[in-house]
Amino acid sequence: MARGKRRGSVEGLKEKLYSRVDAPEVHPEERTPLPQTHTAEPVPVVWEEVKKTPPVPPPPAPHIPPASFHGGDINALTPMKQKKRISFATKFFLFSLAFFSAGAGVAAYVFFLGGNTISPQNIDMQIIAPSLIDGGKETSFQILVHNRNQAALQLADLVIDYPDGARDPKDQTKSLMHERQNVGSVASGQQIKRTASAVFYGQEGSPQKVRARLEYSIPGSNAIFEKQVEADFTVGSSPISISVSAPSKATTGEQFDIELTVQSNAATAVDNVVIQAQYPFGYSVVRSTPVADAGGTLWRLGTIEPGAGKKIRLVGKIEGQDGDQRVFRFIAGSNSDQTDTQVRVPFLTIPQTLTVERPFISAVIAVDGKTESITAPAGTKVQGTVEWQNNLTDSVSNLEVQLAFKGAVLDKNSIESFDGFYQSSDKAIIWTKAQVPSLESIPPGGSGVLHFAFTTVPPNSGGALYANPTVDLNVTVSAVRQGQDRVSGTVSSAASARVSIASLIGLTSQALHFSGSFVNAGPMPPVAEQSTTYTIVWTVNNSSNTIANTAVSSVLPPYVRFMSAEAGSGVEYSAASRTVTWVLGDVKPGAGYGAGARTAAFQVAFNPSTSQIGQSPALTGEARLTGQDRFAQVPVVASAVPPTTSLSTDSGFNNSMGQVVQKQ
Repeated sequence: MARGKRRGSVEGLKEKLYSRVDAPEVHPEERTPLPQTHTAEPVPVVWEEVKKTPPVPPPPAPHIPPASFHGGDINALTPMKQKKRISFATKFFLFSLAFFSAGAGVAAYVFFLGGNTISPQNIDMQIIAPSLIDGGKETSFQILVHNRNQAALQLADLVIDYPDGARDPKDQTKSLMHERQNVGSVASGQQIKRTASAVFYGQEGSPQKVRARLEYSIPGSNAIFEKQVEADFTVGSSPISISVSAPSKATTGEQFDIELTVQSNAATAVDNVVIQAQYPFGYSVVRSTPVADAGGTLWRLGTIEPGAGKKIRLVGKIEGQDGDQRVFRFIAGSNSDQTDTQVRVPFLTIPQTLTVERPFISAVIAVDGKTESITAPAGTKVQGTVEWQNNLTDSVSNLEVQLAFKGAVLDKNSIESFDGFYQSSDKAIIWTKAQVPSLESIPPGGSGVLHFAFTTVPPNSGGALYANPTVDLNVTVSAVRQGQDRVSGTVSSAASARVSIASLIGLTSQALHFSGSFVNAGPMPPVAEQSTTYTIVWTVNNSSNTIANTAVSSVLPPYVRFMSAEAGSGVEYSAASRTVTWVLGDVKPGAGYGAGARTAAFQVAFNPSTSQIGQSPALTGEARLTGQDRFAQVPVVASAVPPTTSLSTDSGFNNSMGQVVQKQ
């Protein structure tokens, strides 16, 4: 009931509040006095002042017990005091501030007071090495590591990185790029020292660098950490130095010289000195002194005493466009393997740059269609051409071409030209407008081809045998230039070519029964289904150049069985392929001419079939020789006709013994 009354009183108040008629008990002129605890505040009389005047918070009301409210005195009712709440953003900010302050405190403690952490900053490393190192000498240096951390470094390895060209001091044929030394554990405060050695090479005065890094792990972690340090040094001197004298410019197609001076800087003799050349594109060697191996790129100078020197002279020519830059590289080193064509222990590399220039008028010599690395068999006829061209923007007139021949193996009576005049006293062919009318006037860019031929003498002709024979061809071209200013001038150029005469190598195959190094048995003439043994003799002749990697091989027929070979002859037999192989290695010049021929013998057994009655069967297959001409740098091949049972060159043989007969 009390709750119902209260709701009724509230409804009554609402009716009075929204009523348009003043209640009789309400007197507008009377106002209810405010409590004394309130302070007088100005009351706005219009709405705009309310918006401009900031609200004034009410003063805190005194606490009234709930019982006084039920007493019905509404004027005595005052609001209860509420608790002050803190927002989430404020709480988050205060938490972050506290966390940051704690982290800063921990970092400051670790930084200033140490702690149990491991930092690369607390590892001191140093490489103790000389600042000047002589090339080619074994050099040792030390690496110091000091662990200033308060914990140990675990599973530590020291890795050393060497510069290019460094070599293993135990075997200088092996390059040394990296070295790893196991260190193990480095305790807190411990200092370790490790030693490393290497042989350094490089151009004198060149800077080089050695790096060392410590790889380690820390307790409780599988990660790998590292600390790195490096040391610089300078190559003081190389055991061998090279000075290069060469032009800075070269005209395409024309010969020019390059001279190398190889000097020893070592205190002791340097053995097995090798110089290797790396030529740019378009360059070809005409000749070199001394003669180079491996296609004109390698010189074996042997032992050079302290302070001594040797010279290498190159004559060559280069082809290219006007303004091309070409780089030569010369490598000095050593190699004890006389068959190897590379520098195994390089000391230093010297580059040399030149600029290619195009001539006003050019000429190119071709022999058998080749302009570079020209070779020709001994005793044969050689065909050649001279191709000329006007490279000017002006016309030229009265073009004259002269080709001169030179060589001990040249048959000067064989020189001929289809459209020129051969002057035998000069051993030269001349082409002018008298022989070739088109040479009278040449327009810009005009060109033409002239032909010639010659023959080389066969080996041992006239009792003479020439080592490393060549034929040199030198051409000069000249013409009169008529420019736009009508001022005449002579333009000319030169070109050359060298024809290397390949060695003439011969192979013969012979069968014997009554003579030779083996004792043969069996019926003569051979009888069907009975075995007869024969001796096979291979003979190799060589005229002028050393033939390398020489070998002879032949496949035996199915009716022939290999028996044996002379001890130490180099003859071997493969039953799987039925091939007999004779490895000769190098065959020197003059073998079979001024010196003894190379020979080898082996024995075979012939088991004829009844189908071969009345025949003289071959005792081997075709014998084939292969090798490499060291001077001419061309492959060499030769073959021999298979020998038969008709032993025309064997003493004690007659014609009735050559054919297979029927078994009696």
